[in-house]
Amino acid sequence: MQEVNGSIAILGSGETSPNLVSVHRNLINKIDGEVIASLIDTPFGFQENADQLVDKLIEFYDVSLNLEINLASFRNKKYFKSVEYFEFLKKIQSSNFIFSGPGSPSYATKNWIDTDVPEIFKERLCSGSSLIFASAAASTLGIRTIPVYEIYKVGIDPYWEKGINLLEVFDIDCVVVPHFNNKEGGNHDTSISYLGAKRMEILQEIQPTNILGIDEHTALIIDAKENLFEVEGLGQVTVINQNETQNFKNGEKYSLDDLRKLLENTETKSIKESADNDQNSQDEQIEDVLRKEIAELRLEIEKNNKNSENINNLINKLISYRIELRSSQKYEESDIVRDFLTESNIEIEDDKNSSSWKFKD
Repeated sequence: MQEVNGSIAILGSGETSPNLVSVHRNLINKIDGEVIASLIDTPFGFQENADQLVDKLIEFYDVSLNLEINLASFRNKKYFKSVEYFEFLKKIQSSNFIFSGPGSPSYATKNWIDTDVPEIFKERLCSGSSLIFASAAASTLGIRTIPVYEIYKVGIDPYWEKGINLLEVFDIDCVVVPHFNNKEGGNHDTSISYLGAKRMEILQEIQPTNILGIDEHTALIIDAKENLFEVEGLGQVTVINQNETQNFKNGEKYSLDDLRKLLENTETKSIKESADNDQNSQDEQIEDVLRKEIAELRLEIEKNNKNSENINNLINKLISYRIELRSSQKYEESDIVRDFLTESNIEIEDDKNSSSWKFKD
C-alpha cells in the first residue's frame, strides 16, 4: 500500500447543511499553509441548473467557511484532451482542497474513468490534500458504483457501473452507498441510496461486494496520517461484508486498520479492469503536449490579469489620496506619495482637475 498523508470526508447527503459545516472546517484545518480550493462540477454537469449549483456551492464556502473556492470545470468527456481539459487538470493538481458533490453517480464515473482524474485524486490524497465527496460523487469512490438514476428513476434492471476506486489507496475494497438510511419512499423502501434492500440483493447476486453505507446528513472522515477514522453528523456508518454487519456511530474515533479488515478484498483474483494502454501516435502525443502548454499559459495569463487589476486599483487609490492631500494644501505629504510612485516607475500627469498615470518607458 502506498503512503497516504491526506484526509477524505465521504458525506451521505447534506453537504451544505449546518449539520456538516464542521466537517468541511475540520478538513480545511488539516491543511498546512495556504488553502487552494477547487470545486469540481462533473457529477451535475448535465443538469440545466449546473451554473446555479456552482454559485450556491461557492456561496456556501464563502459565507459558512470564509473560504474562496474556485471552479474546476469538467462537465463532459467530449472535452477530453482539449485545452480546457488540461486547464481543468492543472487546477486540481494545484489544489490541496477538493470538493465534489451532488448529481448522478454514473454520469460522474463515465466522465472520469479512462481520464487522468482518478489518478490525480489519488495523488492529491497521498500528498496530504483534503478531499470531500458528497452524495453522487461519494458513490463513485469504490470499486463499483450504483447507477441510481438508471435503476430507481428509469427502471432498468439492477446492474453495476465501474467506480474510480479511490479508496484503494487505503487498501479498502467496497462500494460506497450514500443516502443509506433514506426514507423518502414512505410506504416503499428507498434505503440504500433509493434502491431498497431487494434491488441490493440482486446486485449482490450479480457481483458480491463489501458495502460502506453512509446515512444522510452524516460523514465518514478518514485521516490516513493518523491512521484513524470517525463519524460526524446525525446518523451512522454501516459496514457490510460477507460475514458480518457493523455500525459506527458519531462521537468516537476508530483505528483505520479496523475498517481495512472489514472491507478487505476477499476475492481470489482481482476483477479490477484496466483501460487499454495502447501507445498514442507521435502526433497525438505532440498535440497533448501543446494543449497542456496552452492550458498552463491561459492560467498564467488569468493570474497575471488578476494581479494587474489589483495593481491598477492600488495605484488609482494612491493617486486619489494624493489629490485629496493637494486639495487640503498638504503638499509635502502629497509629494511623498508622488515620489513613492515615481520610484516605482510610475509617471503622474496632473491637470487642473485630475491626475492620470502611466508606466515610464
